[in-house]
Amino acid sequence: MLRTALAALWLRAGLADRPRRATTLRFAVGVTGCQLGWVGLLFLPATGRLPGIAVMILAEVLVPVWAQSAGMTPWHPRHIAERYELFTLIVLGESVATATIAVRGAFERQQNIAALCALAGGGLLMAFAMWWLYFARPAHTLLATTHQAHGRRFTWAYGHYFVFASATAEGAGLAAYADHLTRPAGTAGVLPAALGVTVPAAVFVFAVRAVHLRPHRRRKADDVPCAVTVVGLLLATWLPAPALVADALLGGVVVAVTRQNP
Repeated sequence: MLRTALAALWLRAGLADRPRRATTLRFAVGVTGCQLGWVGLLFLPATGRLPGIAVMILAEVLVPVWAQSAGMTPWHPRHIAERYELFTLIVLGESVATATIAVRGAFERQQNIAALCALAGGGLLMAFAMWWLYFARPAHTLLATTHQAHGRRFTWAYGHYFVFASATAEGAGLAAYADHLTRPAGTAGVLPAALGVTVPAAVFVFAVRAVHLRPHRRRKADDVPCAVTVVGLLLATWLPAPALVADALLGGVVVAVTRQNP
């Protein structure tokens, strides 16, 4: 029902806005086609549903690109940037909440208290550093509604899939590492638990650099702090207290980025 209403609204917009009628019709056709595709998955055999889901996800992503290639719809760059910023805050907050619940449960089991304190402190400071890094540069200046910015704004928008996914995975990784610390000594699984902390942080830095920082750079040297941080985060997987090491690296890249000329 929601997609039907959305398609109807696109058709209504097409009737009222002749210059952008091709765009609105493409949106209506795309939304309707995707809905029919999702319903059609119900009739596929079980072996064909997973590939079908992959195809439908790709179709959902491509509909806005295809529709607005016929002409851009009007929108306000500051408003769109704010929507993405608020969602990033929500995701980081959920990540902190997930890690907090896991660490609190681990403290209640009264095991490896020192390591848990290092994980809790490092994880909290990591969230602060990730937040600061994301907001280090304004996003709305990258979303000009000119024709030249058409491709760049889609890169910016879809690049946030990696920002959101890595921020969410960070909370799950911290929770997994807290669970690992409460297991008996010698239990296998140190490397996977550490990877759950360091890899999401590395992906977050890489994604934020790609969508937020790199378009603002004035010289190639501005890319060095983020590149060094990504490598350092991955190497921190094999060090004790990876959350504390990751926090130090993230804090360092925040300082380096904020000191660069905007």
